[in-house]
Amino acid sequence: MLTSSITPARIALAKCMAAVVVITALVGTIMAAGALRPVEDALTGQRFGLIQRQATQQLVVVAIDGASLEAAEVWPWERDRYATVVRNLEAAGAKLIGFDVDFSARSTPEMDQALANAIADAPGRVALATFVQPASRGVASDVMIENAPLAMLSRDSLLASVNVAADPDGQIRRYLRGFSTDEDYRPTMAALLAGQPHGETAPFLVDFGIQPSSIPTLSFHDVYENRFDPALVRGRVILIGATALELGDNLATPRHGILPGIMVHALAYESLVQGRALYGLSPPLILVLVFAVAFVLRPLRRPRTLGHLAGRHVLTLVVILGLPVAVQALMPVSLPTAPLLLTQLLCLAVAVRLELKRRGEDIIRAREAGLLHLAMHEPETELPNRRALLSEIARMRSGETAAVAVLAIGVDRYAQMRAAIGYGMANDVVRAVAERVLRTCHSSRLGYLSTGVLGLVVRRDDALSLETELAQLESLEAAYQVKGSLVDAFVRLGVAHDEDPAETDERLLEQATIALDEARRRDQRRLVFQAKTFQDPSLNLSLMSDLRQGLKEGQLSLHYQPKRSANGAILGVEALMRWRHPVRGAIRPDLFIGAAEETGAIRELTEWTVTQALADSAALRAVGRRLMVSINVSGRLLGDLAFQDFVLEAVKGRAHELCLEVTETAVIESPQAAAEAVARFHQAGLAISIDDYGAGLSSLSYLQTLDADELKLDRSIATAVDTDRDRLILRSTIELAHSLNMKVVAEGIETEAVEAILLNMGCDLIQGYLISPALPRADLVAFLDKADPIAPLAAAS
Repeated sequence: MLTSSITPARIALAKCMAAVVVITALVGTIMAAGALRPVEDALTGQRFGLIQRQATQQLVVVAIDGASLEAAEVWPWERDRYATVVRNLEAAGAKLIGFDVDFSARSTPEMDQALANAIADAPGRVALATFVQPASRGVASDVMIENAPLAMLSRDSLLASVNVAADPDGQIRRYLRGFSTDEDYRPTMAALLAGQPHGETAPFLVDFGIQPSSIPTLSFHDVYENRFDPALVRGRVILIGATALELGDNLATPRHGILPGIMVHALAYESLVQGRALYGLSPPLILVLVFAVAFVLRPLRRPRTLGHLAGRHVLTLVVILGLPVAVQALMPVSLPTAPLLLTQLLCLAVAVRLELKRRGEDIIRAREAGLLHLAMHEPETELPNRRALLSEIARMRSGETAAVAVLAIGVDRYAQMRAAIGYGMANDVVRAVAERVLRTCHSSRLGYLSTGVLGLVVRRDDALSLETELAQLESLEAAYQVKGSLVDAFVRLGVAHDEDPAETDERLLEQATIALDEARRRDQRRLVFQAKTFQDPSLNLSLMSDLRQGLKEGQLSLHYQPKRSANGAILGVEALMRWRHPVRGAIRPDLFIGAAEETGAIRELTEWTVTQALADSAALRAVGRRLMVSINVSGRLLGDLAFQDFVLEAVKGRAHELCLEVTETAVIESPQAAAEAVARFHQAGLAISIDDYGAGLSSLSYLQTLDADELKLDRSIATAVDTDRDRLILRSTIELAHSLNMKVVAEGIETEAVEAILLNMGCDLIQGYLISPALPRADLVAFLDKADPIAPLAAAS
């Protein structure tokens, strides 16, 4: 029974605790031998440097300095000089006067009497120094004797010891509150001046973090000559003593180097009155801390990496070094540091030896795991990649019959979002979407397919459960908190159901991707792949050749969206391109225009637009409608001299009201080319409009240099009227444009409330579905006849 209870875990625990006890005992032995004392003293001095304090200003040092010695021209001084200083300080209102000066020897009777009289005039308010020392030097004895001032001086004064004991290294760190002899008790000077309880003898550590330079100091000679401000001593404690180097009353201190003895007493006084008389821990308590550190850092723990080991020790080191500083800053306690550092060093030595051994065994396994991770994960997002997802699809399709679906999840407008927030945050958004998807579809597997597209395989017991899960994904919350910022990321779903066992895993994933593309084209949140109705995506490769053919065959047309002024008159329209493919039906403008920009066909497309817009404008003029027709010009064409020549040739000698809309992005990217192009167009009578203002990083500088006629506010800024801040930005933008002699057009307006606010702010023209969608030319004429029945040419003028 006993043998069975001894498990490997218990053996490991016993070894661990044995190591902790051994380390604790070793540290205790070294500490008892005093080997750690120099290190502890050095660390204590450093803590004083970190925890600096100012003096209370309740004690003023009257220094017997070099200037005072030089003025007196003799040393030692006659005691009437001290008497004069006492009387001057009393007259100034000093609370208590302490002397760190030896008055145990007699002077002349007259001089001794003069000082005695001065002390008698301030009974109990003058403290004189005594010196306690062993009765016999060189002989071990507990008997102490005291050198006290003359009896005639002591009669009306207080007595205090000015003894300070140095540590073995010769530095002053500790200060007694008093000394006890067989017959009497004598407080120390600092304890007496600070009003410490009678009978206290316990030593304390002086807080050398208190700055000696912050203790008010007067020269003895200035006080003697009564050349000082009485306000400096009124109600304060005065300590008189030597600071002149030639008097030799200098002591070594841990933080401030050599200090006059009187400054040591002053710092001890400040330590007492500020509650900064520091106490150290007893040896048993120190050993308890040593044991705690050894237990926390016990080397025989379960295997960890060197990085974890280093982190643990760095954290412990921060605590060992920082905790004493924090404790000492909050309370008068000086925690030991050197024993704890030695404990950590011993634990680290043992732990490193064991960890290096483990690391040698783990390095091969870690490399293999790392290579497998790289092979199965996408590097930027650290999500499982396509290969990993295909493996999971194969696993979920195997086994018992169940409802399985493969999904392609696309983040809407991912490219625009990435351009706005950067690659790093865009990857964070993708990871956040992945986490939310997996929380919604538990037990599913996810992978990264391509930019902004995730793959997911879901397996459920029946089709109803699977449909419920897909519906939850379709209504997924779009707001994500990423690095303190709120980012909206809407997703679309392309779904491929595993209905044909003959389909390969790769084919299912392709079907889901095709469904996603079709969902985007149809502007649907979720779309299921249907082999019979979905077009082959490879047909997109022929899009550009079809576009050129469509231009020749008249498949493309221009639709016009009206712009309405404040008085209700329609003063302009924007030409928008439409393409109805004979086989594929209506093709979205963003699809073929974007492809045209990438392939270089945009110039041919825009030149056709200019020609058609001029023709339609002439037709409108023929029926009495004189409208400004705006044409979108790609930023790629703005600096194209050949395109400029084409436009200028097209409008040469013709009556026209043509306006070229260029995006603010194109202007900002090539300001010089934009300015030159605008100048040429202006000479030909063409108007220029800055399109999509506010959609990107809007700059005011180019508005000053670019001679534009119109500023077109993007929907994102034109419809932002909910808050006072939004309206202020909108109003200032409109006023800025007007100050630069530009009209302001707001696009994307869909409500009368927004229109009213914009017109009230001075916006010149309104464009959007509130007025009308884009219309063919014939429908536009009918719309104008109904909406603007007044005389057309008069309205235009």
